[in-house]
Amino acid sequence: MPIACRTFIRPGSSRSEHPPIYDRLVKKRGDVLAETRKVAEQAQAQARQALDWSAVRHSQRTFSAFG
Repeated sequence: MPIACRTFIRPGSSRSEHPPIYDRLVKKRGDVLAETRKVAEQAQAQARQALDWSAVRHSQRTFSAFG
């Protein structure tokens, strides 16, 4: 699920942009939203991998104690 970001629409402009302070904060503190999004995507990938039991199910079908 994407992370929402508040946008600023200048009067007379049809395009939305980040408020002017946003650029200064990104320069000073880094792009926290982008970093957070990246970490969240990594966590989702790790969770997906940890919860993927397809390899275990496959190995149980091919395992034989007698063969």
